[in-house]
Amino acid sequence: MHNDSVIKLYEQDAATLYLLHNVSTDFHRHPCLQLTISLHDIVLNLDTEDNKYRGFGFIIRSNLSHKLNTTATCAINFLLEPDAPYFHLLSHFTENDPIYCLSRKEASILAQYFIHTIEDKQLFDIQRIVNLLYRPNTSCFCRQDSRIVKATSIISLLPVKQISSKEIADKIYLSESRFLHLFRENLGINFRGYLLWKRLRDVINTLGQSATLTTLANDMGFADSAHFSRTCVASFGLRPSELKRALAHNQKFANDKQGKHIYCLHRQVDK
Repeated sequence: MHNDSVIKLYEQDAATLYLLHNVSTDFHRHPCLQLTISLHDIVLNLDTEDNKYRGFGFIIRSNLSHKLNTTATCAINFLLEPDAPYFHLLSHFTENDPIYCLSRKEASILAQYFIHTIEDKQLFDIQRIVNLLYRPNTSCFCRQDSRIVKATSIISLLPVKQISSKEIADKIYLSESRFLHLFRENLGINFRGYLLWKRLRDVINTLGQSATLTTLANDMGFADSAHFSRTCVASFGLRPSELKRALAHNQKFANDKQGKHIYCLHRQVDK
């Protein structure tokens, strides 16, 4: 990653939005649906293990290995968690192809939506996003099992995301094997992988603190810094030190008059 890379993070319950400037990742995968949008009418480069894509924005299927290049430009990276209530609405865009390429117009409209939502301090509305993509209302019968919804709610309340599948299964009155099957069926990720992702997300959201990476990782349930580092690279395509530096650089960039690229984004997307 470049030394002048900048990342600004906006975190909500079931989604995280990253504003990226001059960021390039290695191949990685995560359980979220990813919506990536160029903010300066500049084509972005996205690679999967099978194809190369160039476009103004993409919807990327969950658990798909990919790498992104936003060198010399700004982009929105919106990650929607697999337990989000309307995850399935956005997932339909990747049913036939793992990458849905946004048109220039779609990318511009979505960029405006996200920037104005941030400015107005509103919650991201997945139904609104789908409607902005001009996808006609079609019959959708996707339903998440209420027991899995309860399980993810229990996990979300844990200060440290460590709990056994047996404990969760007992709380929702299922056998452990039945719970594990339903969990993967509903969320597209196994239980252990989900907990690991949630621990990683919790650490990433505290990287702006002055504590060391080792301390932050240990506080959130990682056995050691090496395990945390491997998980971060595998899930984000960036080393923890790169993420921490880019997040820290964010404040310096904000105070620099030359940093207007990322802090006057609404002027760009409104053009």
